[in-house]
Amino acid sequence: MEVQNIVQQSERQTSRGSLATQMAIGFALGFIGVMAISMGYSAVVGREDPSLGLAMAQSTTFTRPMVVAPHMASVGRQEAWVADARLRKRDRQAEAHRKYNKAIKSAVRTRTKKALRAIEEAKKGGISAETDLASSDKLMSEAYKQIDKAVSKGVMKPNTGARQKSRIATWRQKLLIESGLYTPVVAAAAA
Repeated sequence: MEVQNIVQQSERQTSRGSLATQMAIGFALGFIGVMAISMGYSAVVGREDPSLGLAMAQSTTFTRPMVVAPHMASVGRQEAWVADARLRKRDRQAEAHRKYNKAIKSAVRTRTKKALRAIEEAKKGGISAETDLASSDKLMSEAYKQIDKAVSKGVMKPNTGARQKSRIATWRQKLLIESGLYTPVVAAAAA
């Protein structure tokens, strides 16, 4: 009986030893594989963020580098030469359109801010007549013109343009109501 117990214990110990050995070998191989992959990606991508273990992909379209997981890092159309001329042309067109749309959107934001700022300054200074808003009316007109241009060019959707114009008009109307120069007419209830 004791002999059988001793044999079983020795078998358990050898199986445990081999399991531990197998685990150690598996861990070492996995670690070596991960290091080889990360070194391969860092050579392809160019640089690496050691604190996150993520590759930094370079892109000509974006100003900030994109953070990409190592297994997702690949060479995009911006970094690689594309054999198909149609795709290269489409990329050039997309970049030109993006810059054009960005300029128009920026102009809309600038004009809108100027108009709202003029209304706010008129509110702080106080107005006694509607003619005191001549400068803000001129800026409102410029903002409306820029918004209409963005809508007509397809840079901005029609409802977005209408909402922005309504916002400017609402600010002006609230100023007139607060100054006592305008009283909204309440629609009489139909009896």
